[in-house]
Amino acid sequence: MRSTLPCMNRLLWVLALMGWTSARIWGAEADLAGLWKNTAIGIGQSAIIVSQEGAFLHVAGYGVWAGGGTGVWHGKGTIEGARVKLPLTYTKLPKPDFDPKVELELEISSDAKTLSGTWKNGLGRKGPVKFVKVGAESPPKISTPAEAPKAEGPSDDGDKKGEAAQP
Repeated sequence: MRSTLPCMNRLLWVLALMGWTSARIWGAEADLAGLWKNTAIGIGQSAIIVSQEGAFLHVAGYGVWAGGGTGVWHGKGTIEGARVKLPLTYTKLPKPDFDPKVELELEISSDAKTLSGTWKNGLGRKGPVKFVKVGAESPPKISTPAEAPKAEGPSDDGDKKGEAAQP
């Protein structure tokens, strides 16, 4: 009787490889661009705005710390599979002893509406962090065409001629 163990091992290896590959593809396709609310305890009005270009992220954030003040930060990160690595630099510290360099390691939820994981800084401090994507609001209603925002660029032929004449 032949053993089915080598065949099972091969099958498990193929399934693991497929899962790893699909996680990498899925993560890169996740749409993380938008507004995210930080749900951490002790930080109020905290949010990040994420701009995404493929697997690359640009982030700006703001929050108010309990027992401190406002903090403002920015960073550039990457999506790696279903995870996000995001080093941040604080440009306004919420507390005097606050480390301006923090790194987030986050897991992207399967619906791409939650980022959860840990933060850590160079002082050896770390803790949990969770962001929830804020849904887009409906476009504002306008009463008259004059209330609509103007589009970028010339609005008529006269503007085009004026622009062409400029050096």
